[in-house]
Amino acid sequence: MLLILARFVSVWAGTPFPIDLVTSDSMSPTLMEGDVVAWTPTKISDIEVGDVIVFKSKVHWPDEKILVHRVSDIKTNSRGEILLETKGDKNEWVDQAGPHIPEPYIKKDNLMGKVLSIGKQPLKIPFIGYLGLWINQGLNSISQPSQSKDSTGYVGIFAPLTISIVILVVLIFILPEKAKTIKEKIHLNIFGRKPLKLKKTFFLFIIVYMLFLSVIHLFAYDSMEASIGIEATSPDVGMDFGRIGVGGESNPKTIPLINPSTMPVKGFVFVKGDMGDFIEPLYFQLESGEEQTKTIKAVAPNGTAGGAYRGDITLYSSPFWLMFPDDLIQNLVRWNPEAAVYILDALSGFILTTLTLSILITITFIGDILSVWLIERSWHHSSRLLFKKETVIKLRTKKKNFRRAISRGMGWILKIDFSKISFNEKPASFVKKPIVAAFIVTIPMLYFLEDKILAMFICVFVAGILAYSITCKVRSKIVLTTLIVMTIAIIDMMIQTNLIVLSEEHTNLEIAALTLGAFGIYLLILAILMMPLALLVWGITRNIRNLKERQDPLLSLEGSCDL
Repeated sequence: MLLILARFVSVWAGTPFPIDLVTSDSMSPTLMEGDVVAWTPTKISDIEVGDVIVFKSKVHWPDEKILVHRVSDIKTNSRGEILLETKGDKNEWVDQAGPHIPEPYIKKDNLMGKVLSIGKQPLKIPFIGYLGLWINQGLNSISQPSQSKDSTGYVGIFAPLTISIVILVVLIFILPEKAKTIKEKIHLNIFGRKPLKLKKTFFLFIIVYMLFLSVIHLFAYDSMEASIGIEATSPDVGMDFGRIGVGGESNPKTIPLINPSTMPVKGFVFVKGDMGDFIEPLYFQLESGEEQTKTIKAVAPNGTAGGAYRGDITLYSSPFWLMFPDDLIQNLVRWNPEAAVYILDALSGFILTTLTLSILITITFIGDILSVWLIERSWHHSSRLLFKKETVIKLRTKKKNFRRAISRGMGWILKIDFSKISFNEKPASFVKKPIVAAFIVTIPMLYFLEDKILAMFICVFVAGILAYSITCKVRSKIVLTTLIVMTIAIIDMMIQTNLIVLSEEHTNLEIAALTLGAFGIYLLILAILMMPLALLVWGITRNIRNLKERQDPLLSLEGSCDL
């Protein structure tokens, strides 16, 4: 959620998002196309040769292009500025020279940050970015922000979808009260004998659809300021209809209408504000990729008071409105244009809900028939199962045993409840030694090592062994030590990142975007690495314990050790 929020704020503020998709193979084999990497703001003075950095290319100006390349050399100019020379691992030439348009040396103004790495090896999520690349390509064709709204329209494309998905998931997963796990809730909702009631499901989907469509139109619309003067000079704004007399009409103005989406749309244009009575609403329907030019003109009715008038020419459109006849839309817009948007969205939500439920009911009906058919077939062929080859049975048994072994080896971490203190220890004494071990190791190590990720890995292993050596011979204490070490390291990285962000010239929105993004990335690292690191530390301490028990078998009789 932090990363989603940071994404919205970064788009709004016009700042880069601290997670990037690799879109070329210039850094292969280190980074391949489709890999996802994370970076944090870094001072240029902290960059070393071999670091993988993120920077804005000046060759591709005015189109912004972000590059992720490795620093091959560091220089200084006559003014004492640090200059970075960069190169893709696969490229034969550095970016600043070769048979291509040379990239200027990277300076402080176009350096964005440093990729999170262990030593010189970037941390990455391999190939998952292909989905992101596909989504980006689709969004580029489905939604293009209007010139008047800039990034606001772009935010509006993502916000409603995300909000609606979150609401839908939350509602579905909290509805079954008797289910305890997510798996049980999904089973009860979809496959169980007591699925959601039809009435409850109907209201659930209609609420989600109406929220989805309404929030889209709260953000993703197009508008332009307009003005007209009745027996007066009109203000100079986006679309100026000029000066006209009472009962007169202005010269026609053209409005370009473009549908960049992959679906046809139907919509209307009207004017909000004081000019609403002077301009009649304009209706249109556009096919995918179609462009039209419409003309509008302002008419001042008799009895209009003189003066300057302002308003906003506003455009709403939706592919779902194709379900409704033109007469219905026109009548609603003549009655109240703004209310028409919500009424049409409500009607669209009702129709989409009905279609969704029809599909679900059909799938459920077919599923019931299929289940009965499979049961019948299983009775017919049950005898054949007795004659399966012995090798197949052994292979299945091995797979089941392997799954059980993995479950036993890793499942206990998820079941640890730190509120239940082992061996009747008091809470203070239970957490005291893990905290002492974590702080003794982590604080000096983070101070002396510049590579914070590598320092965190070293601290986890050393602190785990230290915790074991001061009689923390309990698995839950080893896991707790790992958690404390990683938390301290991440807090330290967060502080360092915030100090860098605050020391540079950024707006409040930029600071918020970078801070939220960094915080989300570090929490993601904690979530991803917590279990494997805890298992590795436990494995080390377990082997140490086994060696000691071999030397002194009486140790195995201790009741205070469960390694």
